[in-house]
Amino acid sequence: MGVPMARFAVFALPLLLVVALVMLINSWSDTPAVETTPPADLSAVVALPNGSVLTAPKGSVGRDMVDWLASDDDTERRFELGGREFDGRSIEPTMESKVRIERGVAILKANPKVSLEVIGYTAATADAAADLKLGQARADWVVNALHDGGIASSRMTAHSRGGADPIGDNATAEGRAKNERVAMILRHQH
Repeated sequence: MGVPMARFAVFALPLLLVVALVMLINSWSDTPAVETTPPADLSAVVALPNGSVLTAPKGSVGRDMVDWLASDDDTERRFELGGREFDGRSIEPTMESKVRIERGVAILKANPKVSLEVIGYTAATADAAADLKLGQARADWVVNALHDGGIASSRMTAHSRGGADPIGDNATAEGRAKNERVAMILRHQH
């Protein structure tokens, strides 16, 4: 009985291996293909002169700053930070403004030979003195936030224009909101 069992094993074992191999191949073909996503658009990723990397989409203030700083343009350049920077007529920055400051710190750290002038603005009211005071407090907040991020105070100045130089119509809520802002003037130091 040992010999017939051995013959059966000699013939059955290869047959079982072939069946197992066929089943394995079929299971591979039933497996859905792994979906691949196209690579992300990396045009917003910018390498700064100090080797750090910043995400600054084209058309953003941060990207405009980076592009200007990388150019051979030695003239000063004004940047309106844009968006809603403060909660109403206060010096309380919005989250959006805080993110812009973080990007500004990264850009300024990478460009140590750049100085900046920070100008605070408000929507014009009947109290010009209060407008100037609020604009100054906003400019001071930006300078302090940049300093807290590691930018030397000697590179920065802050002043207020209050309700002067509006970019929006003070007769509308939307226009007044645009005028509640901070601008920066960047200069190359030589």
